[in-house]
Amino acid sequence: MLLAVLLSVAIYLIWSTAALSKPGAGILIAADLVFMIIVVERMIHTTYTVTASNKLIIHTGRISKDKVISIDEIARIDRLNKLRFAGKPLQTVLIIVTTDNKQYSITPKNEEDFIQCIAKRRSS
Repeated sequence: MLLAVLLSVAIYLIWSTAALSKPGAGILIAADLVFMIIVVERMIHTTYTVTASNKLIIHTGRISKDKVISIDEIARIDRLNKLRFAGKPLQTVLIIVTTDNKQYSITPKNEEDFIQCIAKRRSS
């Protein structure tokens, strides 16, 4: 959704002669395109790894730092349905809540397997 909005803004700014005639339009277009690159980079390169030492590593691309969460610190995992269309969720997000009330939003491809893997690691 965010990518579609950024793309729409970039196309409008490039094609609109009124927008291009304003000072600073080139900087605005460049900033929009750089932000699009960051969003695509995060979409493509995000991975979730559960290590043998019971750590969950959330790698969100080459630009940002990895987040490391101890599986023992996970208090709960909530499922949040976003972007509903005709009553059906188009996107589901898992919210990991730790014991110190930090929240991490993730979108694994197979949510059930991810939750089962975390539950299996917590029980062992």
